[in-house]
Amino acid sequence: MKDLNEITILELVIMLRNKTLSAKELVQHYISRIQRLDQGENGVNSILEINPEAVEIAEQLDKKGFKGAGMLAGIPILLKDNINTADFMHTSAGSLALAESYAPWDADLVKMLREKGAILLGKTNMTEFANYMTQGMPSGYSSRGGQVKSPYISKENPSGSSSGSAVAAAANFCVASIGTDTCNSIIAPGLKNGIVGFRPSIGALSRKGIIPISRTLDTAGPMARTVTDTAILYSELTNTQLTTSSIIDFSGITIGINEWGKDVMTEEEAIKMDNIIKELESAGADLKKIEIPATNNVMPLMKYELKFAMNRYLSELPVSFPIHTLKDIIHFNLEHKDTALRYGQSYLTDAEDNTSGTLCETEYLEIIKDREEEIKKIRYQLKNIDFCIMLIGNNILHYTGLPSITVPCGLYKNGMPFGIIITAKTDSELLKYAGAVEMIVGQRVEPQFII
Repeated sequence: MKDLNEITILELVIMLRNKTLSAKELVQHYISRIQRLDQGENGVNSILEINPEAVEIAEQLDKKGFKGAGMLAGIPILLKDNINTADFMHTSAGSLALAESYAPWDADLVKMLREKGAILLGKTNMTEFANYMTQGMPSGYSSRGGQVKSPYISKENPSGSSSGSAVAAAANFCVASIGTDTCNSIIAPGLKNGIVGFRPSIGALSRKGIIPISRTLDTAGPMARTVTDTAILYSELTNTQLTTSSIIDFSGITIGINEWGKDVMTEEEAIKMDNIIKELESAGADLKKIEIPATNNVMPLMKYELKFAMNRYLSELPVSFPIHTLKDIIHFNLEHKDTALRYGQSYLTDAEDNTSGTLCETEYLEIIKDREEEIKKIRYQLKNIDFCIMLIGNNILHYTGLPSITVPCGLYKNGMPFGIIITAKTDSELLKYAGAVEMIVGQRVEPQFII
């Protein structure tokens, strides 16, 4: 049997249809790998729980057969722990306050995955409440699950709140995973873990059934090892026909280079980025330097919108469950502070009490107006550009709702992954050009689990 590490969705589709591999064997392979490399003292701790029905679901799919089935039939997918599943798995956003919460209904994207025949393998650990607890909480830490570790070098920061989803995809614990992103929570761990993390444009995927922060900024997105796998997952979740590009000749393609933040790049980053840009230019692309600065309005926006969004989500939990408001979460954490508040909860209390810079309604509406202006500005800058490379992470993409994606491009000297962030005007264009970029400069390096 082919080595199942680094295997792609397309390869698995062929194997499942040809019966050279069963869905049950595939699920058991991932569960065994998770038990060996994720759990225990030296594990990377990216998985909160395995779906107790996963093997049974795989057996049922095997009996049904895969002839004529869709691309996701029999494909194991891991979900971030803030995404509702109405089954035997919990949905807690990594918090002890919600550790015993069973969602009363599936998130819309989960319904779609089930309809397509995907196997929900389990829930991934994450930064608690998607890193909206307090300043100074380490990326990948939750009171329920503990600290997620990098599969490359365990002492390194796995980054972002979708850290568990990124690490799981990087470590070959699944074919692909689903993360969520409010501000950099897919993109940052995508870069840090050598995978393709895709934050779609706002509204492309339904957010119904996802524990929220901001109705303006929240989205879910696929995380995988290749652009093609990412595109397949996105295509299935949106019922759109997408293909990644096989373009090698970039003649006639204009690439924007956003030089904002160039001064904070390390020498190694600058050299690597320069080499990538030169390779794309050698492939025929025209380069255009632009300046798209970051914004200071993301955190205030999140603070203003959190309370309403969280209270609405919690109000829909079963009456028998004791948590129904943000205030209930805060009180639970205070009553269990030794285990639930290792780093504090200042963001939650600020949002509940309308303190520490939380906006009044007039200020909030000014930010919404500013956001609309920024959307116009950035779209004007991208008007005659096919896609844009961001030299460093930039929250303006999250603020304006434009799609962004990471492409792994090898390793730093210290053995951690290096990658680039790309944006474009639409999801389909971005996936097309990201696939072409991956073919020229992409370099996915399998992690070695250095302790």
